[in-house]
Amino acid sequence: MNETLTVRLDEDLARRLAQEARRCSRSKGEIVRDALQLRLSAKRPSAFDKMAKFCGIMSGPPDLSTNKKYMANFGKGRRRE
Repeated sequence: MNETLTVRLDEDLARRLAQEARRCSRSKGEIVRDALQLRLSAKRPSAFDKMAKFCGIMSGPPDLSTNKKYMANFGKGRRRE
């Protein structure tokens, strides 16, 4: 079963959609359906996926992120005057 969806677009987006439809010789509906399909089927990367290349490149104490003693003097450096 097909569904109909009504979407309100601002003038700029409506203009760009119409231009794209003319450029590709396709209907606006086809372009919107393709864009939705691409958006909804794409695997969104996790935070780990985005940061994987940085994992394991630093050295330091293994409890750096959980031990409060490392933050005791954080931000209490000398003031510039």
